[in-house]
Amino acid sequence: MPPPPSFRLLVGPEELLLHRAAERLLDELRGDGELDIADLRAADLREGQLPDLRTGSLFGTPRAVLLRDAGELPAEAAGVLLAEMEGALPDATVILLATGTGRIQRLAKRIKDLGGRTDVLPPKEWDERGWARLVIDEFRRHKRTADQGAVAAILGHAGTDVSGIVEKVAQVAATAAAGQISGAQVNAVVVGRGSRGSFAVADAMCDRNPTQALELLRGVLESGDDPVMVLGALAYRLRSIVAVAGGLDGKAVGLNISPGQARRLRAVRRNFGPGELTGAYAALAAADAEIKGGELPASLVIERAVVAVATRA
Repeated sequence: MPPPPSFRLLVGPEELLLHRAAERLLDELRGDGELDIADLRAADLREGQLPDLRTGSLFGTPRAVLLRDAGELPAEAAGVLLAEMEGALPDATVILLATGTGRIQRLAKRIKDLGGRTDVLPPKEWDERGWARLVIDEFRRHKRTADQGAVAAILGHAGTDVSGIVEKVAQVAATAAAGQISGAQVNAVVVGRGSRGSFAVADAMCDRNPTQALELLRGVLESGDDPVMVLGALAYRLRSIVAVAGGLDGKAVGLNISPGQARRLRAVRRNFGPGELTGAYAALAAADAEIKGGELPASLVIERAVVAVATRA
């Protein structure tokens, strides 16, 4: 088996997940012993400030250099790292964390060629098992276990917001009584709900299924979700469909769209005929204005908008 790469690149849109992956990698490097870690932010590096990668620890302790925000790495430092990849391996393991590789494409490609790139991605919106595993893993970090009801309750409160999940799990783990954590304990501690249910409404709406969309919407509103936040999730879904249909880079227009999501959204786009996406946007925009400045109950306004979008012309 070949030795592990001395240069590792962890890439993904969620900084928290990148940090978790880096922690796991550092634990592997540490093993049962010690690890000398230099923790740096790439944007803070100036000329000549990159640590010497070829000077071993005085006491023979393994070394690691962790570079956060590696997408902001100065060109001079990126060039030094590229040079370090040629010839003998350095004494230190270099770990780069990046939410994007646009500015370090050559460096990223070289690390990938050496087998050192790992993509760290959150679960797909509809991957319920993936989100459940993320919640369970967070509880394990706090040396706690949770039953299915607790996992569902965390997701009900935090939605598909990684930072929200981490925050709420920490909140519950710190306050719940000893033993396995239940859904009732989560609900007793956590306040507020996420938008996971709202995206289910968006899916039904864009599948042009008004009956299902209305049923899901009423459940979301009855559970306490803010109508404005629900409307935001619906608008986000429409924006994503338009971006994919137009061949736009999601990040360039403030959207996080994975390749798998893009394939699914292209299929959903076919549910809308000529001019219908424009009409859908208009319906949601009118609902937003009416919720914020009209006299009708917000729940009625958003119900009318969802049914209007979901109903085929």
